[in-house]
Amino acid sequence: MMGQPANLVGRSALLVGGIVLNGLAGALYVGAHLGPGPRDGLWVAITRRYGLSIRLVRTVIELSVLVIGWLMGGVVGVGTVLYALSIGHLNQFFLHRVQVATPSVDEPEAAAETSN
Repeated sequence: MMGQPANLVGRSALLVGGIVLNGLAGALYVGAHLGPGPRDGLWVAITRRYGLSIRLVRTVIELSVLVIGWLMGGVVGVGTVLYALSIGHLNQFFLHRVQVATPSVDEPEAAAETSN
């Protein structure tokens, strides 16, 4: 079994790759309209309700969680900060590329065409 890389370059590549893949994975399951989890449900609802950008809402949520965790005695490292600052941007970037198009409620004729 492979262990973690000993050098900083390898560890950094795994950190960045993991964050990017997590951004893609989140966009895939939210974009499939199968129902987001609690934290993703929060940012999805806020962005739809108020028309705010995904990157703004998700970054504010992640930074809030980071600060609350730190105030409770948690450890905040480079990876934690990098994740909190980048995951909203990544979700927005990927979601616009992978989201499944669904007919709008305001377009009943489009819904009828897709059901035939």
